[in-house]
Amino acid sequence: MSQVDQWAEMNLCFILPCGTVTLPFEDGTLTCRSSVGHLDTPETGLIAEMEAGTEPTPWRSADRRDEALASIESRRDLDDAMRQLLLDHVRRTPWFE
Repeated sequence: MSQVDQWAEMNLCFILPCGTVTLPFEDGTLTCRSSVGHLDTPETGLIAEMEAGTEPTPWRSADRRDEALASIESRRDLDDAMRQLLLDHVRRTPWFE
């Protein structure tokens, strides 16, 4: 066994500014939302996703989704109408177990 064969293997995961991440999964990858991120990120942020009416990116877990709901509820930079729209959108979005 060479010295290189003895090195530990490590996976890195980069969360994009919009809060999405692509993770290794079985024989491929899966893309999920790990955080609220920047709400107004063009094309991939929560607001763009909601306004586009496309299938939402699933949350990484129910806990991450619940954290997002708490974050949205406490944000002071959202008006009440946008806050409610985002909360409804996040509540309708599935998550991975």
